[in-house]
Amino acid sequence: MKRVILLIASGICAILMIGGMIGYTYEDSIEDVPVPMTGTAVGFANEPLTESAIPSALISPELTITWKANVWVGLVTQEEYKRCAPSDGVSTTCGPTTTDFAAGGPSSKEAKTFTFDIGDDVYYPVDGQSFGGTESSVDVDYSVKVTLAWPVILFLGALGTGLQVLGFRLR
Repeated sequence: MKRVILLIASGICAILMIGGMIGYTYEDSIEDVPVPMTGTAVGFANEPLTESAIPSALISPELTITWKANVWVGLVTQEEYKRCAPSDGVSTTCGPTTTDFAAGGPSSKEAKTFTFDIGDDVYYPVDGQSFGGTESSVDVDYSVKVTLAWPVILFLGALGTGLQVLGFRLR
């Protein structure tokens, strides 16, 4: 009976390991992020992207952001959001050259997409446009692919292998 339990636990470790390598993708969008009319201000989303309650030592989340409007989009940390102090979604304190972007920014205008490995921090989408732009808001689509971190996968593999060896020795 113990042998069967050990082999079943080993199989569960294998399933978790394979599932953790494949991962899970979450998709959502943030609509109507204000775009400042001048090229010297930065627009901020009112709410951050989804926060993870699981430490990044256990999971490996990868964020992909896309948009269609003729603007640039970036990510800033919660600390940068507070420093820039946006009012009604727009900050005149921070500009495209004075904002500390975690990812994206004015250089992302042509690509209209970027990918970033997010960790435990909270990130806010920001945007802006070049001088003479006409966009007043932008819809930002994002997806987060979450996989298990490699140390967790290796641990599950070692645990499953050890359980199988122990199970076969119990005859």
